[in-house]
Order: sequence, then C-alpha cells, then structure tokens
Amino acid sequence: MTHSGDGHSETTSAIPRNERSTPPPPPPPLPPKARPKAAIPPAPPLPSTSGPAIRNSDFLRVMSAASSTEPQQSASPERLFQPCYMFFYGSLMDPEVLQSILELPELPIIRHGSVTGFSVKMWGIYPALVRNGSETVSGTVWKATSESQFLRLAAYETSVYTWCECDIRLSDSEVLHHCRTFCWAGDPCSQELEEGSFDLERYQRYFKSSVTRGRTT
Repeated sequence: MTHSGDGHSETTSAIPRNERSTPPPPPPPLPPKARPKAAIPPAPPLPSTSGPAIRNSDFLRVMSAASSTEPQQSASPERLFQPCYMFFYGSLMDPEVLQSILELPELPIIRHGSVTGFSVKMWGIYPALVRNGSETVSGTVWKATSESQFLRLAAYETSVYTWCECDIRLSDSEVLHHCRTFCWAGDPCSQELEEGSFDLERYQRYFKSSVTRGRTT
C-alpha cells in the first residue's frame, strides 16, 4: 500500500516493472509485392504474300481508265487521224495488256525497236519518257489503225502523259518515221519522278492481272 500526499491511500496491483514498460510488438510486415511481369513483345509482322505495295495512288486512275470501254473524244477534231506506229516502253509492251486495253479479238503482233533522244524515269510503278538529247530507250512497236484505238491508249495513259512524235529504229535497223509515243506531260524535273528503270517481269508478276482479268480468253 502507498500513501499519497493528501492523506488518502491508493492500492496498486503488483505488476512487474518490465511488463509495464514494454510496448506491444509491431504488426507483422506485409508480404512483398509481386514483381511486375515483363511486357510481352508484339508478334513480328507476317510476311507479305501480295507483292510490293503500290506507292502511287494514281494507279487507281490507270485501272479506271483500263476498265473503261468508251474512248475519249479527240482533242483535235480538225486533224484527221492517220494510221501510225506506236512505241511502247512500259506495261503496253506486254501483248496481252495491249489486247485487253484495246479489246482486240486476237493477240497483237508486236516488233522490237528503240527511240533516241529520250530517257526513262519512274512515276510510281510506271515509267515516264522524258526528252534527253542522246540516250536511247528500247521497247516494242505496234501499228494503230484507227483513232478509237489511239484514244483508248491515251485514256489508259491518263492525262499525266501526252503523245509526242518520234522515229523508231527497228531491230533490223529499219527506221520508221512520224511515229507516236506517250511522254511525261509535266516538268521532266518534277519531284514526282524518280530515277530508275521499268521491270516488265515484275509488272507482269504483280500488277498485270489487274488489267487483264476477265478481258482475255
């Protein structure tokens, strides 16, 4: 029993000193957080099976012209059309493409030749003939016998090309005068044109069917 200063007595329980001063134990630590899973990398792209992509959207204009069956009106009605030899250096070198565009009943007979004073640049997947003083371009030759045939060819080439006169040297060295071919209608230094050459086999492998499908038998 203890005595207080005011004369009252106070009873205390006998609690060991070390127990009264010891704090309660801390709560157990939380379990460690799970480590974040590593991000799963995306699957690699599938390999392409459809051939090279077509970079130039004007390809659609060419395909639209190819599917058209109505030739355009002559731009110069006062000039009577005369049958002429045509020089081709791109997709029209393929006889089946030429037959399809002109809806010919039989496969056309073509010859091989070249023109001088021109060079080739690339407009997307298509070649463009530009004037150059000394270079020679090889291609094929076919004779257009009617104005409707010529206008169909012009529609297929679209307005980015214009026809120009040329002389063609055949493979047997014969020279044909006053022939026609389709040249680039714009600035030959245009940024739309790139250096390069036309690969006919590549065109036939990847793009030819867009023109000839359902047209030839």
